Amino acid sequence: MELVVMALILTAVLVGQYFIYNHFGQKKLSYTLTVRKRGTEGSVAGSSDQIVEAFEDEEIEIVEEIDNAKLLPLPWVRTEINCSRWLSFFGNPVNSSQYKDPAQKGLISGIFTLRGRQKCRRTWRVKCEKRGVFSIEDVSVTVSDLFGLVKSARVIKLDQKIRVLPVPADMDAEGMSSDVFIGDIPVKRFVLPDPFVISGAREYTGREPMNRIHWAQSAKNGSLMVYNNEFTTERRVLIILNLQRSFHGLRQAMSVPTLEALIKGAAFMLDHCYKTHTICALTANSERALAGEPGEGYEHTISRLRELAELKNCCGEHIDDFLSEINYTDWTDVVFVSSFLDERCAELLESLSQNGRSVTILSTDIEETDFCEVRHIPRTKRYLPETGD
Repeated sequence: MELVVMALILTAVLVGQYFIYNHFGQKKLSYTLTVRKRGTEGSVAGSSDQIVEAFEDEEIEIVEEIDNAKLLPLPWVRTEINCSRWLSFFGNPVNSSQYKDPAQKGLISGIFTLRGRQKCRRTWRVKCEKRGVFSIEDVSVTVSDLFGLVKSARVIKLDQKIRVLPVPADMDAEGMSSDVFIGDIPVKRFVLPDPFVISGAREYTGREPMNRIHWAQSAKNGSLMVYNNEFTTERRVLIILNLQRSFHGLRQAMSVPTLEALIKGAAFMLDHCYKTHTICALTANSERALAGEPGEGYEHTISRLRELAELKNCCGEHIDDFLSEINYTDWTDVVFVSSFLDERCAELLESLSQNGRSVTILSTDIEETDFCEVRHIPRTKRYLPETGD
């Protein structure tokens, strides 16, 4: 008889707590998610117009905060964050299957136990593995009872954005030609000569000030000589990124390792121009061609890196036509970033070189040319597929 009573009591407890947790489990239970850079307390939770920015290999923080504002304790609350697999949560590294499907989503699970009227916070360390714009679309919050009989779940839309900027390729800037992208260059004619660029001496005409007299040459020639100055202009670098896979592959997507290497090569040139205080512009034959706005400084460089971060693996125009439509009048240097070089491109770049412009090629596969320097961009190993048995 006692066993029957105990069984009835146990059944009543199970049924009672089942209905309680099924009805009240999600009541007064709030969830917020904050994305921020490490070391900051700024929050972008619930704001769709703000994007947290970080560079590749940089760590950010994702903070979960769950608040149980009712007296009923919650012994088991499970959260599942739906986000890109290129956001590597601490303890959940990127695996080789992502090479096959970079757009594949991942679920990051967390377990909470909350007393009545208790708030709990968990901070995830997240490593940004790849450039791009990634979103944390939603989170699933599941509440269960003491015995796991109740599975009350709801999905909370978040739409948090994270923009991961590309880092420059691992290249040696010192290996570039000493006169490339640094300082001014001489030109045939300009408004006034550059007083800081001296190219020898000439005879004194009587119109030059006394501080321009070249005394050493005057003593050597037996007559007054003055410094001869060149006409110079400021260097302006145009960076051209080619997203075409091959000469015939206009509509075919480029391989991930090649695409990321080329983007890192373009980022390398932007960084180099920033460090040398050189005016530069970036353009690409992407689905929506980049405008190629000239500028210099930190803000201009970051704006161009944002464009690189948002580039899709899609070519919008054949590179031959794209190069032919560009106006090179205002540019002293041209940097061509591409995985291949066809005959028409080579002829156009060679003509630019012959007309006095400095031409450089950054490439993953082009070995050398007869008219300009070619620098190799290394492919990042993380994007390469693992060789299995």
